[in-house]
Amino acid sequence: MTASRRIITNTLATYLKLVVFALTGLITVPIALRTLGAVDYGIYSVVGGCLAFLTFLNISLQNGAQRHIAYALGEGRKEEASKWFKTSLIVHFVLGLAIGASAILASDWILHHLLTLPASRLAAAAWIYRMVVLAMVCNVVSTPYQALLIAHEAIASISLLNTLSGIFLMVSIFCLKLLPGDALLWYGAIYCLFQVSMAVGPALYCYYRYSESRFWPLTVDHPRGRFRELFNFSGWTMLLVLSTFVRVQGPAVVLNVFFGPIANAAYGLAVQVYWLASGIIWGFLGSTTPSIVKRQASGDYRGMAVLSDQSNTYGFAILWIILAPVLFEMGFCLKLWLHTPPPSTAAFLMPVLIALLIDQLTLGYNSSLVATGRMAGFSLVIFITNSAGVPAGYFFLRAGMPGTWILWAIVVGAVAAGCGRLWFANRNASISVRNWAGNVLFPATLCLLGSSAALLALIHVFGDGMGRFAMVVAANLTVVCLVMWFFGTTAEQRSKLLALAVSFPGRLSRKPAAQAHRIAGETLMNRKFLEKSEPRVITPGD
Repeated sequence: MTASRRIITNTLATYLKLVVFALTGLITVPIALRTLGAVDYGIYSVVGGCLAFLTFLNISLQNGAQRHIAYALGEGRKEEASKWFKTSLIVHFVLGLAIGASAILASDWILHHLLTLPASRLAAAAWIYRMVVLAMVCNVVSTPYQALLIAHEAIASISLLNTLSGIFLMVSIFCLKLLPGDALLWYGAIYCLFQVSMAVGPALYCYYRYSESRFWPLTVDHPRGRFRELFNFSGWTMLLVLSTFVRVQGPAVVLNVFFGPIANAAYGLAVQVYWLASGIIWGFLGSTTPSIVKRQASGDYRGMAVLSDQSNTYGFAILWIILAPVLFEMGFCLKLWLHTPPPSTAAFLMPVLIALLIDQLTLGYNSSLVATGRMAGFSLVIFITNSAGVPAGYFFLRAGMPGTWILWAIVVGAVAAGCGRLWFANRNASISVRNWAGNVLFPATLCLLGSSAALLALIHVFGDGMGRFAMVVAANLTVVCLVMWFFGTTAEQRSKLLALAVSFPGRLSRKPAAQAHRIAGETLMNRKFLEKSEPRVITPGD
């Protein structure tokens, strides 16, 4: 399978999973919110958000393991890939035990001192905390298997397994109202089983599919050197992952301190939409990451730069197609989805999505920078810029400002992070700033301005309702497709797409019988040729 075809296959499989997850979120979140109530939903959101900080180490080590395994496979050294897998498995097993023990020991301080929770729900919150810890430990231990699947570019397999887990979650949430007892505890148990299934599935698949994942005997040569190299590479990646968690989950803790669980319910819904939208983008970027790493390993720096620019351009177009109608029809979308959204949901959601759009203009360069291995300065700058909005927002709220100020401070940090990412991509990965401006920023700006003008005109002319929302979606899709066709693709790409579109109906209309007759004719001609040909013995004198 060619690299382009593999990317397309992995992307389609990933989007199948994302469609299932999107339907799961769109359908189950309103059911959970109505069944639990805003307070209990806010409790689950903030407890899970606090523990999410502990998983940043796990995710950063996954990136390091994935890089080393992908490099070994790209060089054709299967035995070396197996050694890196075993190294990663040992590290994550120990890490999972350490994270679980640390979380249990810190439970009393987190639940009784850090967070502001109703006294009547502390017992239920403690059980939710334990279930989240269990799911988190399972995810940590299964991380090397997911890294192996990604290194093999078997993203379609991961997507299929996760799709089955998403279907289980959807069915279980539908049954939430029918279950006796505390709905919050059942909700936590359902999500715990969902997370455990997403961890166990890839591990079983890898064990039976790839020989590198056979961990027995669990020994590797030069273990100290491998551990050191894995942590040295992942050490700077940890800052990148930690900055994301601080930026997303940090406001949840700050809002809980100042406004309580009701604010967490509103912000938790905004984070749900954020993870859904970012999942779509990471699904696309994840499909291109192995190819970017392998091009860098083979010395194809120009190909790496082109693919990184395309990741930014097409990623922004996909994201804008999805988010523009939500941004311009925020009130209608929230009422359609939640019927009665908690207070401040729209105010929290707006800056969260704007920050995500700003990220996408340069997010495709992360894979290129990680592939170079030169992470120190880049990781430090991204961590500072992404995280600075949380302490700044804390002081804003302490001064009496509205809760949205912390989120707009994060938007400013996202702009600074994008500038830093572009500067380091130019310095370390030979990414041209001029090419970025022409191939990424220019078509993205045209999409933004063209769609905004069209959508504002529709909103001004037509009244609120499903009809106007459908027109907004159609107009935005049309503008983005036209801009991407004329300004986001090259002449060569357009000619290939046109040729594919022209030949596609012919391929569908080709009759199987005619194809079989052609193959049979070719086989008969080959047989006659072989019968006429006499075997020739090669002698030393020839």
